Amino acid sequence: MKKVLLFVLLAMFLVVPMSFAKTAITEQDLSDVTAQEGVTINFDCFTLGAITIQVQSWGDADGCATCGGYTTAGWVGASITMSSDFVKLSGNMTIDVGTSGTRTALIIGLPGLTLAGSINQVVKLASNNQLTTNPGTLGTSFMSGISVSPTGYLMIFAH
Repeated sequence: MKKVLLFVLLAMFLVVPMSFAKTAITEQDLSDVTAQEGVTINFDCFTLGAITIQVQSWGDADGCATCGGYTTAGWVGASITMSSDFVKLSGNMTIDVGTSGTRTALIIGLPGLTLAGSINQVVKLASNNQLTTNPGTLGTSFMSGISVSPTGYLMIFAH
């Protein structure tokens, strides 16, 4: 009995390497494949790049009637530049389908999101929302060290 068991184990180990031979997949084989196991999209080498906002402004179209002559429109705002490594996605985004009770849903597992780098803002005052008419620069704002750690997943289902 021990010899038979030894022979079966030996045969299994000898046959396994031969089962890794590459063969062409037919069109019918491909059409029979379904996404039963889900999909993974990897973002380990993805950086969004530099982000620039030409103008972000806030204003008052009729000025301040009770402020001693400041009765026309006024705007405050900034031009914003974020460093090229400010937004990074990393890890895997998974896409799968599952059922819980009577609800079937598409479930998207989110990749990691890192906000790093820095943001520079040139803060201006002007008489138009583009900050180009009679502009006056108040100064420069700098921000770094932002930390965001999103977790969870996105579920899409019918109702």
